[in-house]
Amino acid sequence: MQKTPTCRIHFALALAATLSASTLAFAAPTGGDTKPEPSVAADLGSQTLSGAYLAAKAAQLGGDLRAATAYYEDALRIDPNSQVLQQDAMFAFLADGKFERGVALAAKLRDDPEAGKVARIALGIQDIRDGKWSEATGEFDLVDPSDLDALLLGHLSAWADQGAGRTNEALDRVGELKKASWYPVFNNYQAGLVASLAGRQDSAKRLLAKVVDDRGSAQTSPDAFMGAAEALARIEARAGRKKEALRAIGKGLDLAENYEPLVFLKDQIEKGAPIDPPVSSVREGAAETLYILGQAINRGEGQQVAILYFQLARALDERNPQLLVALAGIAERASRYDEAINYYRDVPQTSALRRTADLQTGLDLWSAERKDEAKAHLEKAVADYPDDLQAYMALADILSSAKNYDEMSRTLDKAVDIAVKAKEESWTLYYQRGIAFERTKQWPKAEADFRKALKLSPNQPQVLNYLGYSWVDMHMNLDEGLSMIKTAVDLRPNDGYIVDSLGWAYYRLARFDDAVEQLERAVLLNPSDPTINDHLGDAYWQVGRTREARFQWQRALVGDPKPEAAEIAKIEAKIKDGMATDNRKAEAPNGVPARAEPAPAETRADTSAPQAPAGAQPPAVQ
Repeated sequence: MQKTPTCRIHFALALAATLSASTLAFAAPTGGDTKPEPSVAADLGSQTLSGAYLAAKAAQLGGDLRAATAYYEDALRIDPNSQVLQQDAMFAFLADGKFERGVALAAKLRDDPEAGKVARIALGIQDIRDGKWSEATGEFDLVDPSDLDALLLGHLSAWADQGAGRTNEALDRVGELKKASWYPVFNNYQAGLVASLAGRQDSAKRLLAKVVDDRGSAQTSPDAFMGAAEALARIEARAGRKKEALRAIGKGLDLAENYEPLVFLKDQIEKGAPIDPPVSSVREGAAETLYILGQAINRGEGQQVAILYFQLARALDERNPQLLVALAGIAERASRYDEAINYYRDVPQTSALRRTADLQTGLDLWSAERKDEAKAHLEKAVADYPDDLQAYMALADILSSAKNYDEMSRTLDKAVDIAVKAKEESWTLYYQRGIAFERTKQWPKAEADFRKALKLSPNQPQVLNYLGYSWVDMHMNLDEGLSMIKTAVDLRPNDGYIVDSLGWAYYRLARFDDAVEQLERAVLLNPSDPTINDHLGDAYWQVGRTREARFQWQRALVGDPKPEAAEIAKIEAKIKDGMATDNRKAEAPNGVPARAEPAPAETRADTSAPQAPAGAQPPAVQ
């Protein structure tokens, strides 16, 4: 079945933390200060206090913070003294990146038992912006903080100490943070940055090396590990120690070989270009604290607190490309593609992440149904990055979604040529081109590409599934094909599409009882998918469960996404007239069946990020 593009170019390695329910109910950020056009929330009425407040809450729950903050402004004009209203509005303003407006409310809520913690952190951030170092440490001095809060507040206070020229106090403060076993990687990284900014490069190298030389650090915080590798490399390169700098980069690339900030830095060092320091100001250092801890909790419900951390960091370092990409990723996960595009637009042209921003913008334009713009944008990206495999893959991804398989195969031909020249062959290139060849009825070429993909990466469930199903569907290599699909299911037992392929393969082999068993599993995994429900209906019919078959076909018609028009007509005909039963031939009803197509290969870095072992990660957000 056809899917929207799934190619994702994100570089960030986010930690999978175990999270409990957050006390802060934020939605995805929107950015910008323009009041929105009237929305559904506006129908609730914003000319009365209750109407404005309900409109704000409805917009917030719907993920539209731009609208929410506009309606909170309406409500505050009507009642500027409501404590509850101020609390909710402050959270919304800060999460939406409207820092000055949020801080104005934070000043009124500093001692509020419900909102005081967030208010004081925001006020402390404002003090760092203003260079009021002692005032900042005062705001960060909270009573009985959680483990996560204690680490954040300790690091922010250390940066304020450094701002006041108290380097010894700053480093001592970080060294005294021992409340939890997972602190050291964060402490060593931040202390290394503080020492570097203070000009104590030997101390900085020693602290950063503690992170980089311990591969286990990456289990707790991949982002701190990669950040430490980059910081150490910058210090070494600036001191003229090119070999040592490249060694530090190598340790990071051993963890993630395509991590763009390190790849970019390596290229700069090899060219002899001037290298910037790890951080150039207290504001940048404090922003890095918020970014790294935000990434550590940027999963599940912790994402809502991560938004707050990222937006507070932006108040200190507005054009930080890592922050912009992280916020864009959150917006994408909420299907707020136009907002993600706006974040990518702000990534500086000279940043290592400019390419990421350009490619992801094209994919988001497609997801936002701006398809002509998406195609033009990615064609330009291919022209701008003619030696970049990811650019070709991104363009091929949207061509696949558009079912333009001829152009997709030509695009991937160029990508394969580049890969061969650069000796960077990837199984995904051959897998995706194999799909294009199969869809344009060039099976010998498709089969050769699938085999090449498996030679490069033998246990890829998507390739095993596609090749195995294709063989079974064509009644070729039946035993080997079925074995491949079973292996794919073993590798991805919770992938409903692959389980569906196994069920449909059994159907094609007239093993209808086995088909029912697997297709029932697939429906449990993907209950609303129309193709899987249609397949189960067909299998039910073949085993005589005709009433249940019609029920599944009805479900297929109301599934998500909706079936295509031609498939709807076929399903409606089966509901009306049933279908032929022929246990001898195993022929598909209504011609060749629609394939339960495996999802296109994921290329997001975070899909293969090292995961933290139990007990190593930060605790639940409190």
